[in-house]
Amino acid sequence: KVSTDFEQKWDIFIPSVLLAYRTLKQDITKHTPFDLTYGRTATLPINFTVKTYPVQLINEENFQETLQRRTYTLLSTLEVKRRITATHIEHSQAQQKERHNNKLSPITNEFKIRNKVLLHRTKAEKQWSGKFEHKWDEPFYIHEILGNGSYKLRLNDKILAKIVHGNRLKHYHSRNNPETLIPQI
Repeated sequence: KVSTDFEQKWDIFIPSVLLAYRTLKQDITKHTPFDLTYGRTATLPINFTVKTYPVQLINEENFQETLQRRTYTLLSTLEVKRRITATHIEHSQAQQKERHNNKLSPITNEFKIRNKVLLHRTKAEKQWSGKFEHKWDEPFYIHEILGNGSYKLRLNDKILAKIVHGNRLKHYHSRNNPETLIPQI
């Protein structure tokens, strides 16, 4: 929305968008990108305007010791967070794969080499101009079975360069005795 209002000045909003993205908790990782990079929550601009008080006062004498302790704590928790995040990502990817596989329709037609098949014209289906054109092309022959439902087709002696998935094919049944569809009176 903002980029359409300021089409010529869209680049001035990049730092704000990056800050918002880096400080927003992601669903998959369950952490902010800033937290996974630096091991702590980000200090936002609002933290400078609202008075906050430190939990523990730092003495000048043991500043180095406090700094080392803080660094060690950040690094040790960062490794744990990254391992947990890796398991969250693996779990999310497994769920995504399962959802994708559930959407796939199983291949019902198993074709063999030298079967005659028709090839579905998917491009013509999406265009209104080809509304009355044939939806299936030529009878082709299965030339090679490539696996995962993919086939190479042959038209007479010419092998097609494109690989075709089985969901675009159907068996061709030729008419041995062509009969007229209109009954004779």
